[in-house]
Amino acid sequence: MATVNLMGAPPVSGIETVQLSYLAWLESEENDRAGKYATFRDYYEGEHATQLTKRLRKFLELKDDQEFNLNMCPIVVDALAEKLKVARFETKTNADLLAEWWAKNRMDGMQAVVHLSAVRDGDTYLLVEWDNDGERPRFTQENAYNGSEGMHLVYSDERRQIPIVAIKRWTITSGPNVKTRRTNLYYPDHIEKYTDLGSGQAWQRYTDEADPRWPIPWDDNGAPLGIPVIHFRNKDQGYSYGESELEDVVPMQNGLNKTVIDLLAAADASAFQIPWMTGGKPENMIFAPGSWVWTTDKDVKVGTITPADLAGLIALKDSIAADIGKITRTPLSFFQLTGQVAAAGTLKEQRSGIIAKARDRQTVFGNAWEDALSMACRLHNAFETGKLNLEDEITTVWEDDEKPEPKELAEQVELLSRAEAASTQTKVQILHPDWSEEEITAEVALILAETGQAVPEIGAVA
Repeated sequence: MATVNLMGAPPVSGIETVQLSYLAWLESEENDRAGKYATFRDYYEGEHATQLTKRLRKFLELKDDQEFNLNMCPIVVDALAEKLKVARFETKTNADLLAEWWAKNRMDGMQAVVHLSAVRDGDTYLLVEWDNDGERPRFTQENAYNGSEGMHLVYSDERRQIPIVAIKRWTITSGPNVKTRRTNLYYPDHIEKYTDLGSGQAWQRYTDEADPRWPIPWDDNGAPLGIPVIHFRNKDQGYSYGESELEDVVPMQNGLNKTVIDLLAAADASAFQIPWMTGGKPENMIFAPGSWVWTTDKDVKVGTITPADLAGLIALKDSIAADIGKITRTPLSFFQLTGQVAAAGTLKEQRSGIIAKARDRQTVFGNAWEDALSMACRLHNAFETGKLNLEDEITTVWEDDEKPEPKELAEQVELLSRAEAASTQTKVQILHPDWSEEEITAEVALILAETGQAVPEIGAVA
């Protein structure tokens, strides 16, 4: 077996020269993108590296590890991510089983993490494994690789969205000041595991006590199971990787922070009236409402410096915030630039952009969820005795977050009433789209009873 030196590490036996070179290439290949992932996470969390004078830091009462900024990044990310909620999966034969897997993995909470991470970073991943003890698939959200740990998919140069291998890197604290790096490579038909044994550089093969095989076969009677890592791309444009919602926001966020800091500095220095005096000393002089300022010295002159007009800086701050909303198609009302409440029609128009974005993401992310459930079904057939129909199509059904405004529904019902174009039952259904058939029937009965009309039989049209 060949013995080589990887990145200055001590010689390591047990790994072929080609394998070591491949590991080194994988480690350096995604540095630029990894740096972006780290930046987007920092900005979302409010780590913007803003610079303040000692005076500003003092009167803002900031500790050394505290930052000051007007962080708009969470608004942009959360506004979209909160509109992405999977309701259920439709399938001809396996719907109940998929619902059980979803519930036992607590995916109602994990899906929120998946969607937020994809929107924030541009890419996130879902690792699908088989839980032998629970006899069901296990889903784990994995952040994109940020330069130190995370998941990454390598794609074919010829076919940009066909993955070749998935790489998961992480660090384990195995003792005082001892950190062990681990790397798993997920191929369509096998899994390779590596460790540096705490050396920080030298990679060696890693085997689990429960399964000493290396590499670990990943097949079903010789048929590859496929790479068990599902890629969620935000703003999919046909490339191998997605794009963060914060891609264009970060520079503008820097400008907004600078403007707010300038505004505070200007307010601190010149936003109030400053008295001045020449030819004397301002001793025993009191400046207060209702007080007199006087002197018997004819050479003394007094006056005031007019406060600075901060309207320009305030307008600039609001303009940058509004521009962030425009370029990200986030409703301006989310930034609350004025104290006025926008009219219903204006709010509807503002929401149109983010609704379109949400529907686009539902299509792309829905495909990813369907791929994840399809992988889970393949693992079930490989590790359990019962066989599922893998040809059964899985469809993601999303919650409808955009319900019409009550005023819009009322206007629609009023128009139908004037035209005598709808029954009482139809109008109740329009006003209460989330009601069950029993609730609608009961409401129709109450309305007809109150108006003195005959109550129709159940199921009849009123």
